[in-house]
Amino acid sequence: MHPYLQQLLRLRKKSKPVSLPPQGELRGHALGKVLISYITWPFREGHHAPRARGHTNAFEVIAMASSYQELGYQVEIVDYDDNNYTPPSDCCVAIDLHGQLERWNSFLPETCQRILHATGPHWLLWNDSELSRLLAIQDRKGVALFPQRQVAPSHSAALADQIVVLGNNYTMQSFQFANKPITRVPLSSAYEFAYPQERDVSTAKKHFLWVGSYGMVHKGLDLVLDAFARMPELSLTVCGRPEKERDFFRLYEKELLHTPNITFHGWIDMASDAFSTISKTHAAIIYPSSAEGGAGSVIHSMHAGMVPICTREASVDLGDFGLLIKEGSVEAVMEAALEFSSLSDQEVSERAAASYAHARTHHTQELFQKNYRAFAKHLLHR
Repeated sequence: MHPYLQQLLRLRKKSKPVSLPPQGELRGHALGKVLISYITWPFREGHHAPRARGHTNAFEVIAMASSYQELGYQVEIVDYDDNNYTPPSDCCVAIDLHGQLERWNSFLPETCQRILHATGPHWLLWNDSELSRLLAIQDRKGVALFPQRQVAPSHSAALADQIVVLGNNYTMQSFQFANKPITRVPLSSAYEFAYPQERDVSTAKKHFLWVGSYGMVHKGLDLVLDAFARMPELSLTVCGRPEKERDFFRLYEKELLHTPNITFHGWIDMASDAFSTISKTHAAIIYPSSAEGGAGSVIHSMHAGMVPICTREASVDLGDFGLLIKEGSVEAVMEAALEFSSLSDQEVSERAAASYAHARTHHTQELFQKNYRAFAKHLLHR
């Protein structure tokens, strides 16, 4: 884990587990407890709290817990990094993001169903993907950058009885070696927007957006910057905080701050007027990520009527509307961007409308709740 994140975890006051009573017709029966290792703060602050903005996890953990409550189970939620928690002896379902199943295993009854709720691909693929991209930068630039997104090894996939993923086949395939039942519950979206009808497609198809959180190399910003620096006829807007990763920012300061066709916007609230303006002037989000469990920023941008241009590793369904970046290279990013910009205005409009429709029919909070409830019912035979 990156030292900055380790420091934040040390400073963060540990939160107590949250216990929720059973609901529904069976609430008076002793059905046992469902344990969820995720985040507890949304149950105190709500999924509309300021720090929930831009991420789907606050809503999703509440939806997961309510699914089991409605089936008549008491639910206990503990923070994913709480290494002092001991599971209850009457736990009948234990759900973990990464790593805790290993620690809990000896405490859980044999009959307890162990579920890995995978928000990303398997750790081995995840770690290797970032390191491979860093090696590529070393070859391309002669600089060794530090990794930002490495995760600790875990046997959770082997210990789990079932695995839930938020991404598509890319994420699912990373766990197939474990030979466990895998259920896809598509990622929700933190935002839904009105379609940008007033967009000037002939101009917008030459304007591309990259937006992401931390881990610039992991999420392919280096490839995008190198590509657009070689395509002055196209423009790129970068929304994120690359300055927080000092070695990356030093290496790409020229591209971010001193390249005419690249605009460094910085962090952006996707519910803001600034993002609304971007959605009206940009027709595509370009995202050559090295590994995802379903790229939230891409899904959010699709809800704003943008066409996704992604690597397979972004774990976003591209259908017949998106464009695939064939590999994690500068040349592949250039090829995809140039192909998109050369499409007719009508085809860009059709792809954007199809992207928007796909997001609204597969990636909403309502759909996540419906899909997760179906999984919980199947798991508990209710």
